[in-house]
Amino acid sequence: MTIDEGEYKSKIGLDDLYYAEVTQDDASGYVADTPAYLAPVAELGAEPAVNSETQYADDGPYDTITAEGETALNMVVTGVPLEVAADLTGNVFDSTTGRFYDYGGTPPYFALGFKSLKSNGSYRYYWYLKGRFSAPADAFATKTDTPDPKTTNLIYTAVRTIYEHDLGSFNAATKRVIGDEDTLNFSPTGWFTQVQVPSIGTPDALALSSSTPLDEAADVAITTNITLVFNNTLIVGAENGCVLLNATNVPVACTKSISADRKTVTLNPDANLSNATAYDVIIGVTDIYGDTLDAKIDFTTVA
Repeated sequence: MTIDEGEYKSKIGLDDLYYAEVTQDDASGYVADTPAYLAPVAELGAEPAVNSETQYADDGPYDTITAEGETALNMVVTGVPLEVAADLTGNVFDSTTGRFYDYGGTPPYFALGFKSLKSNGSYRYYWYLKGRFSAPADAFATKTDTPDPKTTNLIYTAVRTIYEHDLGSFNAATKRVIGDEDTLNFSPTGWFTQVQVPSIGTPDALALSSSTPLDEAADVAITTNITLVFNNTLIVGAENGCVLLNATNVPVACTKSISADRKTVTLNPDANLSNATAYDVIIGVTDIYGDTLDAKIDFTTVA
């Protein structure tokens, strides 16, 4: 084990507070939306619930059993926009009137990410994969001659995922992912572009596993849909990087969709394709590891 001296440095800063809604967490997979900036953060404390029991046998302490539960994160932020507050708490923001309606909604699950500056100028990065926010706590006071800014307190309770991530020699439900710039082989690139999930080893290079139609296919039905299957999970909205072009390089109007595991993109043309016509599918996508793929397939429809 090789440890860099910087890994021992104290944390002296806090920055980049992001959140992303968890849209799937079950036995078949974990999916989170694209992260969005939450608020300027001044303080953050994380306190896991830990229980410990000592088992006695043969007239003495024999074993110690510990268990970790949820982690409560207490954040002090300068303020939270009403639209963001509605997202966090499961309430309603009406953009037409600019008003927040609190009806006691059920908060969705979110992932929470941030970074902390260390005394040597490096950062330690964090993603809590699943948790819920409580309604923000606010304080108010009359204005005086001495400025007394009132901040907003957020409480986020983190739990483990249901989905069991690949942790190398075993799979397990996971609460958080942490990376340190001083750790050998760690890269923070794309940390806040996508929620970072466990990935043991080096991910495979992003590639097109299969397509329907096949590249250079002929006599393709004019009613066909284009299906593109990738080997890695793509970022949210990656389907927009796939475009169908006709013989004059004009985009063909399509309804685009992506599968729940974000590995399969489907282009459904809004109208039948033309007979005996050459088409190109232009592909420009990015996976959750930040790897990109630029590719093209072509096919010709039936006469």
